[in-house]
Amino acid sequence: MTETPALVTRVEDGTAWVASKAPSSCGACGGKGCGSSLFSRFWHPDEPEYRVANPIGAGVGDTVVVGVPDGALLRAALASYGMPLLLLLGGAGLGNFLFGEPGAIWGGLCGLGLAGVWLKLHRGPDSTPVILRRDADSSLRVCGTRTG
Repeated sequence: MTETPALVTRVEDGTAWVASKAPSSCGACGGKGCGSSLFSRFWHPDEPEYRVANPIGAGVGDTVVVGVPDGALLRAALASYGMPLLLLLGGAGLGNFLFGEPGAIWGGLCGLGLAGVWLKLHRGPDSTPVILRRDADSSLRVCGTRTG
């Protein structure tokens, strides 16, 4: 099980919304000055929240450990990148075979559209993250420093 610390921001009907504090890549600057950190803050100025199952009844403000089943991240990456690529190329190939170059363009676009619909409707049974336990440390650690 892949685990990460997170902070519960709100709770609704047996589910919780959490903000995950991922550590920076090197820890040298504490995530305050490198280009990767600046780029991340530009595109995501607010911490994103994620919906997770809350079987332990964690409350708002609790620091918890969230887990995702082994292999779920790989399956999600393959579904998110592999299926659209496969449908794009398949639609373009079929369109090219039937109608030439304009058909390849439209077939590729239709393949991407089908991939979008497939991704919207497809969800693996074990892909839902779940709160495993409350974190023993009451504050999140990022790059070896405590954040409040």
